[in-house]
Amino acid sequence: MIIKSYQIKNINKNIKYILIYGLNTGAKFEEISKLTSGYDKQNIFNYNEIQILDSKENFFSNIMTKSLFEDKKIIIIDKATDKILKTIEQVLEKNIEDVKIIINSENLEKKSKLRNLFEKDKNLICIPFYLDNNEVLLKLAYNFLKEKNISISQSNINLIINKCNGDRSNLYNELTKLEFFGINGKKINSENI
Repeated sequence: MIIKSYQIKNINKNIKYILIYGLNTGAKFEEISKLTSGYDKQNIFNYNEIQILDSKENFFSNIMTKSLFEDKKIIIIDKATDKILKTIEQVLEKNIEDVKIIINSENLEKKSKLRNLFEKDKNLICIPFYLDNNEVLLKLAYNFLKEKNISISQSNINLIINKCNGDRSNLYNELTKLEFFGINGKKINSENI
Protein backbone atom coordinates (compact mmCIF):
# COMPACT_ATOMS: atom_id res chain seq x y z
CA MET A 1 0.00 0.00 0.00
CA ILE A 2 1.35 3.41 -0.97
CA ILE A 3 1.20 6.22 1.55
CA LYS A 4 2.55 9.76 1.50
CA SER A 5 5.46 10.71 3.74
CA TYR A 6 3.30 13.03 5.86
CA GLN A 7 1.01 10.05 6.69
CA ILE A 8 3.77 8.06 8.41
CA LYS A 9 2.60 9.15 11.87
CA ASN A 10 -0.72 7.41 11.14
CA ILE A 11 0.83 4.03 10.30
CA ASN A 12 -0.72 1.17 12.20
CA LYS A 13 1.85 -0.09 14.74
CA ASN A 14 1.13 -3.67 13.59
CA ILE A 15 2.56 -2.99 10.12
CA LYS A 16 5.90 -4.78 10.16
CA TYR A 17 7.29 -4.17 6.66
CA ILE A 18 7.99 -0.71 5.27
CA LEU A 19 9.74 0.24 2.02
CA ILE A 20 11.12 3.77 1.91
CA TYR A 21 12.54 4.92 -1.42
CA GLY A 22 13.58 8.08 -3.19
CA LEU A 23 16.34 10.62 -3.58
CA ASN A 24 15.58 12.78 -0.53
CA THR A 25 18.02 11.22 1.92
CA GLY A 26 17.44 13.89 4.55
CA ALA A 27 13.69 13.31 4.69
CA LYS A 28 14.17 9.53 4.68
CA PHE A 29 16.64 9.76 7.56
CA GLU A 30 14.21 11.89 9.59
CA GLU A 31 11.36 9.43 9.10
CA ILE A 32 13.48 6.37 9.84
CA SER A 33 14.52 8.08 13.08
CA LYS A 34 10.86 8.61 13.96
CA LEU A 35 9.97 5.01 13.11
CA THR A 36 12.78 3.68 15.32
CA SER A 37 12.16 5.99 18.26
CA GLY A 38 11.03 4.11 21.31
CA TYR A 39 13.21 1.11 20.51
CA ASP A 40 16.37 0.30 22.43
CA LYS A 41 19.45 0.94 20.29
CA GLN A 42 20.58 -2.62 20.98
CA ASN A 43 17.42 -3.87 19.25
CA ILE A 44 18.02 -1.89 16.05
CA PHE A 45 20.09 -3.76 13.48
CA ASN A 46 21.45 -2.14 10.33
CA TYR A 47 22.33 -4.07 7.20
CA ASN A 48 22.93 -3.16 3.63
CA GLU A 49 21.78 -5.33 0.78
CA ILE A 50 25.24 -6.72 0.04
CA GLN A 51 25.72 -7.90 3.64
CA ILE A 52 22.45 -9.80 3.51
CA LEU A 53 23.03 -11.35 0.10
CA ASP A 54 26.56 -12.40 1.09
CA SER A 55 25.39 -14.00 4.34
CA LYS A 56 21.70 -14.89 4.28
CA GLU A 57 22.16 -17.43 7.07
CA ASN A 58 23.38 -14.78 9.52
CA PHE A 59 20.57 -12.44 8.52
CA PHE A 60 17.87 -15.08 9.01
CA SER A 61 19.49 -16.21 12.24
CA ASN A 62 19.32 -12.65 13.58
CA ILE A 63 15.68 -12.10 12.72
CA MET A 64 14.56 -15.57 13.85
CA THR A 65 16.28 -15.68 17.24
CA LYS A 66 14.89 -13.85 20.18
CA SER A 67 16.84 -13.04 23.30
CA LEU A 68 15.35 -12.97 26.77
CA PHE A 69 16.30 -9.29 26.96
CA GLU A 70 14.75 -8.23 23.65
CA ASP A 71 11.21 -7.03 23.27
CA LYS A 72 11.01 -6.17 19.61
CA LYS A 73 13.63 -5.75 16.90
CA ILE A 74 13.92 -3.34 14.03
CA ILE A 75 15.94 -4.35 11.01
CA ILE A 76 16.97 -1.54 8.67
CA ILE A 77 18.15 -2.60 5.24
CA ASP A 78 19.97 0.15 3.35
CA LYS A 79 20.84 0.42 -0.34
CA ALA A 80 18.19 -2.12 -1.30
CA THR A 81 17.45 -2.98 -4.91
CA ASP A 82 15.42 -5.67 -6.66
CA LYS A 83 18.23 -8.13 -5.90
CA ILE A 84 16.88 -8.52 -2.36
CA LEU A 85 13.33 -9.33 -3.46
CA LYS A 86 13.58 -13.12 -2.99
CA THR A 87 15.04 -12.70 0.49
CA ILE A 88 12.21 -10.33 1.45
CA GLU A 89 9.65 -12.80 0.08
CA GLN A 90 11.21 -15.52 2.26
CA VAL A 91 10.94 -13.25 5.30
CA LEU A 92 7.28 -12.52 4.49
CA GLU A 93 6.53 -16.26 4.22
CA LYS A 94 7.94 -16.88 7.70
CA ASN A 95 5.63 -14.22 9.23
CA ILE A 96 8.10 -13.41 11.99
CA GLU A 97 6.69 -11.89 15.17
CA ASP A 98 8.21 -8.93 17.01
CA VAL A 99 10.39 -7.83 14.09
CA LYS A 100 9.83 -4.69 12.04
CA ILE A 101 11.77 -4.38 8.80
CA ILE A 102 12.43 -1.01 7.16
CA ILE A 103 13.89 -1.20 3.68
CA ASN A 104 15.64 1.98 2.55
CA SER A 105 16.27 2.29 -1.16
CA GLU A 106 17.37 4.91 -3.61
CA ASN A 107 15.00 5.81 -6.41
CA LEU A 108 13.04 2.76 -7.61
CA GLU A 109 11.56 2.78 -11.08
CA LYS A 110 7.88 2.11 -11.56
CA LYS A 111 8.66 -1.34 -12.96
CA SER A 112 10.72 -2.33 -9.91
CA LYS A 113 9.56 -5.70 -8.56
CA LEU A 114 10.39 -4.72 -4.99
CA ARG A 115 8.36 -1.53 -5.30
CA ASN A 116 5.45 -3.38 -6.92
CA LEU A 117 5.37 -5.95 -4.11
CA PHE A 118 5.07 -3.25 -1.46
CA GLU A 119 2.62 -1.11 -3.44
CA LYS A 120 0.14 -3.92 -4.08
CA ASP A 121 0.05 -5.70 -0.72
CA LYS A 122 -2.23 -4.15 1.93
CA ASN A 123 -0.01 -5.48 4.75
CA LEU A 124 3.09 -3.75 3.38
CA ILE A 125 3.79 -0.01 3.32
CA CYS A 126 5.53 1.80 0.48
CA ILE A 127 6.57 5.43 1.00
CA PRO A 128 8.14 7.52 -1.78
CA PHE A 129 10.36 10.46 -0.83
CA TYR A 130 10.69 13.05 -3.55
CA LEU A 131 13.09 15.95 -3.51
CA ASP A 132 11.92 18.92 -1.46
CA ASN A 133 10.77 21.98 -3.33
CA ASN A 134 12.12 25.43 -2.51
CA GLU A 135 9.06 26.28 -0.43
CA VAL A 136 9.66 23.33 1.93
CA LEU A 137 13.38 24.07 2.13
CA LEU A 138 12.66 27.73 2.86
CA LYS A 139 10.33 26.79 5.72
CA LEU A 140 12.93 24.41 7.17
CA ALA A 141 15.63 27.07 6.86
CA TYR A 142 13.48 29.72 8.57
CA ASN A 143 12.72 27.34 11.44
CA PHE A 144 16.40 26.45 11.89
CA LEU A 145 17.56 30.06 11.73
CA LYS A 146 14.86 31.20 14.16
CA GLU A 147 15.68 28.41 16.63
CA LYS A 148 19.41 29.20 16.50
CA ASN A 149 18.81 32.96 16.49
CA ILE A 150 20.87 33.49 13.33
CA SER A 151 20.34 36.67 11.35
CA ILE A 152 20.74 36.36 7.60
CA SER A 153 19.29 38.16 4.57
CA GLN A 154 16.60 36.65 2.34
CA SER A 155 18.93 36.68 -0.68
CA ASN A 156 21.51 34.65 1.26
CA ILE A 157 18.85 32.16 2.37
CA ASN A 158 17.85 31.78 -1.29
CA LEU A 159 21.49 31.24 -2.22
CA ILE A 160 21.79 28.43 0.34
CA ILE A 161 18.55 26.80 -0.79
CA ASN A 162 19.66 26.84 -4.43
CA LYS A 163 22.84 24.98 -3.44
CA CYS A 164 20.86 22.18 -1.76
CA ASN A 165 19.50 20.41 -4.85
CA GLY A 166 16.16 19.68 -3.16
CA ASP A 167 17.63 17.62 -0.30
CA ARG A 168 17.08 18.74 3.26
CA SER A 169 20.21 16.95 4.53
CA ASN A 170 22.25 19.27 2.28
CA LEU A 171 20.29 22.22 3.67
CA TYR A 172 20.96 21.23 7.28
CA ASN A 173 24.66 20.75 6.52
CA GLU A 174 24.86 24.26 5.07
CA LEU A 175 22.89 25.78 7.94
CA THR A 176 25.04 24.01 10.53
CA LYS A 177 28.14 25.47 8.86
CA LEU A 178 26.56 28.92 9.17
CA GLU A 179 25.81 28.29 12.82
CA PHE A 180 29.42 27.41 13.58
CA PHE A 181 30.67 30.29 11.49
CA GLY A 182 28.49 32.72 13.44
CA ILE A 183 29.61 31.40 16.84
CA ASN A 184 32.87 33.31 16.49
CA GLY A 185 30.90 36.53 16.03
CA LYS A 186 31.59 36.72 12.31
CA LYS A 187 28.95 38.38 10.16
CA ILE A 188 27.30 36.14 7.60
CA ASN A 189 27.23 37.53 4.06
CA SER A 190 27.08 36.19 0.52
CA GLU A 191 30.88 35.98 0.28
CA ASN A 192 31.01 33.67 3.31
CA ILE A 193 28.27 31.48 1.90
